[in-house]
Amino acid sequence: MRIHHCQCTNTPTYYEILSLSPSSLSIDADPSTTARLIKRAYRRALLNHHPDKQNPTNNNNNNNNNPTSSSSYTIDQISAAYATLSRPDLRQAYDRALLQQQQQQQLGLSSCCGTRSCSNNGLSTTDFQTGIEIIDLDDLECSTTTTTDADGEEETKWFRSCRCGNPRGYEFGEADLEEAADVGELMVGCVDCSLWLRVQFAVIEEEVEEDEAKNGFGGGAR
Repeated sequence: MRIHHCQCTNTPTYYEILSLSPSSLSIDADPSTTARLIKRAYRRALLNHHPDKQNPTNNNNNNNNNPTSSSSYTIDQISAAYATLSRPDLRQAYDRALLQQQQQQQLGLSSCCGTRSCSNNGLSTTDFQTGIEIIDLDDLECSTTTTTDADGEEETKWFRSCRCGNPRGYEFGEADLEEAADVGELMVGCVDCSLWLRVQFAVIEEEVEEDEAKNGFGGGAR
């Protein structure tokens, strides 16, 4: 599928937001490989477009030169793109809608410029946004269990109930947080429905904690 920007609006497609091509996410591709590809694209997009990680001077220059530059993508846009493209059923529905809009344009049934990302021709990215709730890590419940391997290490899991009725619909562990530590945000999908949590957290380096303890901060002895 060819995907291009509409001349009537700056609304990008989800593929453009994550800098992915539809062909790279072929339905015949290995699901685990596709999942890793989308996750990498999501994390890369967050790193590239996160307000705290951008150079204001460069962003202003980019925006002036190109109004539809990816530098203008918001965290909400990136999260919505990931929530849709990472679920095979939602991605297929999104692809069908994009293809339908292209066919309508080719038949002259669209009064817009014809690009599928245009909100004037009946399709916009908001049509495919699944429910995404933003929450802080400290607001989630957690439980610690001992692994059954030889080491018997403790494993912490964070979880939360979902509106679909699953008491642990959202669940993730320390490994997931470590993987997303560079962006400070983790997208967690419900195991039973299309709802998502965007978990925000701060990474505190162990060295900083030790220094604070030595200097009488962070609850350490003075």
